[in-house]
Amino acid sequence: MKKLLLGAAVLLFAQFSFGQAVNDNAIIPVSVTLNSILRLTVVTGGNIEFVVNTIDDYTNGINSGGADTRYQTVFTVSSSRDFDVTLRSEEDNLLGQDNTANVLTGDNVGYDLTGGTGGNGTNWNLPVQVEGLSATAATIVDGITGFAAGDAVQNRFVIQWRLGTSEGGMNTANLLTQSIPADRYVTNVFLELTGK
Repeated sequence: MKKLLLGAAVLLFAQFSFGQAVNDNAIIPVSVTLNSILRLTVVTGGNIEFVVNTIDDYTNGINSGGADTRYQTVFTVSSSRDFDVTLRSEEDNLLGQDNTANVLTGDNVGYDLTGGTGGNGTNWNLPVQVEGLSATAATIVDGITGFAAGDAVQNRFVIQWRLGTSEGGMNTANLLTQSIPADRYVTNVFLELTGK
């Protein structure tokens, strides 16, 4: 009986020594969802209206230097990516409302840009001179890769509009010498935000 018990114990011990260890594992999926944020908001100056009613306005233009806040558009960008902003008019010319045959060339309207109140001013490339309005899209905010993304506090810009001042890339002839018919001239201007 002792031999029988000893033999059973040896067989049982052999079974445990040759058995493999049992491992268990689990899979844990991890995912990250990044929603793209590209938001442009016109804060003030969503409607710019120049009224020319003196000879001085005809000869010297309105808002030379761009400092008058009545002729400024403030816009902000909130972006999770570096970005660019372009500006273009619907037509190359502003069209008369009383007589559609009347046209005012777009480059009589000019603009320049200031910006970046909450961030480093070198986060963007902005136009270096006053540009004339055109239907060809012009990049007015060229975001520097790695720096332009941010919130509306960092990315706040001011378009300073002027009319007939002959600054920079604007029409060099003043409004008086162009002999433009009296009318209300209108065009739409588009700001477009694109991620890089």
